[in-house]
Amino acid sequence: MRLSLTPVAAALGAILSCTHGAPDAGRVADAAAPPRSAFEVYPAAEVAGLESPHDYKGKALCQRCHEPSLALVKPVNALCRECHSFGHGNHPVDVVQNKAVKDLPLLAGGNLGCHTCHDPHQRKVVLRKPFNALCQSCHVGH
Repeated sequence: MRLSLTPVAAALGAILSCTHGAPDAGRVADAAAPPRSAFEVYPAAEVAGLESPHDYKGKALCQRCHEPSLALVKPVNALCRECHSFGHGNHPVDVVQNKAVKDLPLLAGGNLGCHTCHDPHQRKVVLRKPFNALCQSCHVGH
């Protein structure tokens, strides 16, 4: 099943301007980082068993999550769960955000995705904002 990028236009903008290889700016995505490099498909045998698709040859391995058209190969939360476990203390995903959030990408219907809080297009998956500011984007007064 492929997720259409049409419902997540904000995420498409992030994908097209992603900053592979940008330095980890205090665990916050660096908006001033250089633009991403071109989508490059590597032979399956070369990338089989790759531990982290976030950093391969100095950039993210686009083909791990995207088709060459940039469509996701499966829903974003399912992709993240293939490598990352979600235990105690992690914020739930696939739930509807009940407050309008202008500056964070949501899935269709206002559902939270891993990419709502994290920028997967960095060498290290970092928060989109400083921790407290990120939480207060949705949880006013906490």
